[in-house]
Amino acid sequence: MRIFRTVLTAISAVVLVHAAAPSRGEEARKIDASDPTRIYTFVGVGPKYTRYANGEHMWEMRVSGNIGLSKQDMVFFNVGYGRHFGNSVAGANSGVTNGRMRWFHLFEMDYSVTDGYRGWATQVDVQVGGGLKGTNGQSVVSLGALPAWGLNRKWSLFLPVNLVNAFDRDFKTHRGMGFNVSPLLVYVPGNWWNGAYVQFWPGYTRFFSGGRRGRGGTNLDITLGGKISERVTWTLLTGFVA
Repeated sequence: MRIFRTVLTAISAVVLVHAAAPSRGEEARKIDASDPTRIYTFVGVGPKYTRYANGEHMWEMRVSGNIGLSKQDMVFFNVGYGRHFGNSVAGANSGVTNGRMRWFHLFEMDYSVTDGYRGWATQVDVQVGGGLKGTNGQSVVSLGALPAWGLNRKWSLFLPVNLVNAFDRDFKTHRGMGFNVSPLLVYVPGNWWNGAYVQFWPGYTRFFSGGRRGRGGTNLDITLGGKISERVTWTLLTGFVA
């Protein structure tokens, strides 16, 4: 079993492009970094530190952001460049690490609901393996749905469920198909600091076909976030993978 810990800090310039047209009420026009279903454009950059169970570690600088394509569609991207400290892969200690791009389509969503079902979205998620050790294992294409609920005025629940296809890094060999469930709990306290929120995001993946049949894994991300201004946010993330 391989376990590693990551810490990511980022300062993101956030610019609202579109409110979600099919959503209802004033809540739909607010920038809310805690809610993965909001449609807006931003770009952010920050360092990431990864420590592996064998004692090796890696530093990266990662760039991430959203591009609001329309009132219902958004593309998320995330890519890094880093340096691995330890045994290298083919002599490479520095280079591009893993990347990600996700297309997100929002159906009707009622953000005014604080206790009950709000609506849902669908997504296509492509994760590409990098060139450094620890990031070069595989590439993944996922297709799924993301329903959302308000639990009360401070807690929200999102339940992404995805069909997962794993390939080698260059997409030449299909390694297997499986499923992923990643319930996201979001807590917005309202009075800790400006724009405060906390996300608890566990995930479980299990493959049922191909060379990875019977294999899987779990992960947990915990994120703290807030606002520096109405257009600039910050995030601090720590994660565990097994």
